[in-house]
Amino acid sequence: MEGYRCMNHPQEPAVAQCSRCGKPVCEYCYDPHTGRCRERCGVMNHATSQPEKQRSTAWTIVVSLLAIIGGLALLLITICGAMIFSY
Repeated sequence: MEGYRCMNHPQEPAVAQCSRCGKPVCEYCYDPHTGRCRERCGVMNHATSQPEKQRSTAWTIVVSLLAIIGGLALLLITICGAMIFSY
């Protein structure tokens, strides 16, 4: 990182590159545990991210059943079409 300056502290030399945004960062801005910059990407990961909503089991079952029924209907239509056009 020789010759690069920190994106937040232009007077400081960069010691690493953020693994998320790729910008050069100084010792103060770099978090060695995450490999990211503390000011932007480290904060984005923890503070601003919304907790993921878990899908309900009932919704998953309904969608799975509809997919199976749709696949079987498509298979039935294909078989019937082949029988009709084979005569």
